[in-house]
Amino acid sequence: MDKGVEFKRQVFHLVLGIILVYLLYIDVLNLQAMFVLLLAGIAISLASRKRDLIFINWFLRNFDRKGESLPGYGALTYFLGSIISLGLFRREIALASIFVLGFGDSFCHLGRFGRIKNPLSRTKFLEGTILGVIAGALGASLFVSWQAAFFGSLVAMSVEGLELAIFKKKIDDNLLIPVVAGFIMSMF
Repeated sequence: MDKGVEFKRQVFHLVLGIILVYLLYIDVLNLQAMFVLLLAGIAISLASRKRDLIFINWFLRNFDRKGESLPGYGALTYFLGSIISLGLFRREIALASIFVLGFGDSFCHLGRFGRIKNPLSRTKFLEGTILGVIAGALGASLFVSWQAAFFGSLVAMSVEGLELAIFKKKIDDNLLIPVVAGFIMSMF
């Protein structure tokens, strides 16, 4: 894995979460607009396989992981996870869930410098999970109580380490994190 590309991906991940939440918060975006953007993203992704779309292909070369099944897969699943959260939860919970994804998942990758293996994962470090929990909780606490933010982030970032699968296909953390965080935060 190219560490330079991975760092850029995580910065993009964080910035995308902040922009999405801000645009949703000020009502520039809504569930329907997000769905249209997802469909447009899928169309652009498919077109980029056959044509050189100057800006899109540059973006994919600089931010996409090698070997993804679909160009821009990470961004597409990020939008889908956000859409699911917006559809399932009240607005504050959905925005908090997107922040757990944006902040928590981005900061947990800093844990690659850690030394203590996460007991829930073969590939992750405990330091990263702790950083992700704290960052996700801080972001989410802008919209929900600190208790809801903390426990939502804690459970979501812990579940993310489990590497859950359906039909032997790993569930993407961009789908898993906001949904789990939202369900937990809804209990408060």
